[in-house]
Amino acid sequence: MLRKVLQFMKLEKQKAFIIRCIFILMFMILVYAGIKYVIPLLMPFVIGIVVAMSFRNVIDKIAKNSRIKRVFISIFILIVFYSVIGFIISLIGIKVSNFISSLFNSLPVIYNETFLPALKIVADNIADRIPTMRPYLNDFVKDFNQSLFGYVSNISSKVVGTVTGIASQIPSLLVKLIFTIVSSFFFTIDYYKISNFIILQFKDEHKQVVIRMKDNIVGTLGKFVKAYSIIISITFLELSFGFWIIGVPTPFLFGGLIAIIDIMPILGTGSILVPWSIIAFIMGNTKFGIGMLILYITITVVRQIIEPKIVGRQIGLHPIITLILMYVGFHLMGLLGLLTLPILATILVKLDNEGSIHLFKKN
Repeated sequence: MLRKVLQFMKLEKQKAFIIRCIFILMFMILVYAGIKYVIPLLMPFVIGIVVAMSFRNVIDKIAKNSRIKRVFISIFILIVFYSVIGFIISLIGIKVSNFISSLFNSLPVIYNETFLPALKIVADNIADRIPTMRPYLNDFVKDFNQSLFGYVSNISSKVVGTVTGIASQIPSLLVKLIFTIVSSFFFTIDYYKISNFIILQFKDEHKQVVIRMKDNIVGTLGKFVKAYSIIISITFLELSFGFWIIGVPTPFLFGGLIAIIDIMPILGTGSILVPWSIIAFIMGNTKFGIGMLILYITITVVRQIIEPKIVGRQIGLHPIITLILMYVGFHLMGLLGLLTLPILATILVKLDNEGSIHLFKKN
């Protein structure tokens, strides 16, 4: 009899374990689907909520101290915020556009006046020492010139195609931008009405869990922004100091632009520094090219070391766990997964520590 009871208890534990695994698997599938499909679809409203949460405390303090209606303060702060963002984006866009335009306009001149004469001088020096090589060297210079011209033409067509593709997406981006701005105004002005309405939809025993989850999401997002602000600052200092040593004009401007690009895994500093180094080698500026390569390697190594530690320290996860989550998130869901998966894990760990949910066994 006792043996049957033990077998029954063992069977019940196995069933409970299987049910728990199925529940976790379903939860992970829902999270994946949400991050992969739902969040991108509702991204303008997600950004609107984030903006509303970011300015909530500031607006509340000003409203309390000035006795001005919250709606007027919200509108004023958001107008200032979007004006500053628009000014910064416009300034950066103009600087980048001018730099790219001047670079493409000067490439033919640089090639004809610097690179091609240097290549002919090298070929003539070799031909003077080995006269039998002169016909082959002349053919080589001619073929190389044609090949490089074709390569440059190909790059130009790709750049034009990319610009055309971006231009074709402007209407869609404009619609998303309008919805983002409008939703942020509504969420900011009616923040407490919307949040209270959502909380009222839950049972009393679940309300505290929802409130804690909201606080954890806001807190984790803030720490995540702080972590990447530190990383951007470190990269900016490395780039600016490196550019200053190498002799790049306006090193702080280029340092700031490339530091922002470095946050994006699809691009990174390599998309700027490596082509820049190759162009320097082609132009015969070996010292500049080597300096760019050293700077790129240094920034890459430092970034790989500090990112998991800084992000992990800010959001409360071990660096190796943070690194794994960032890697898996990026490969499963792209840039959004890179950012979202560590945040989600942090929220679950905090809720588990608070006792709101029970995921992990503790001593």
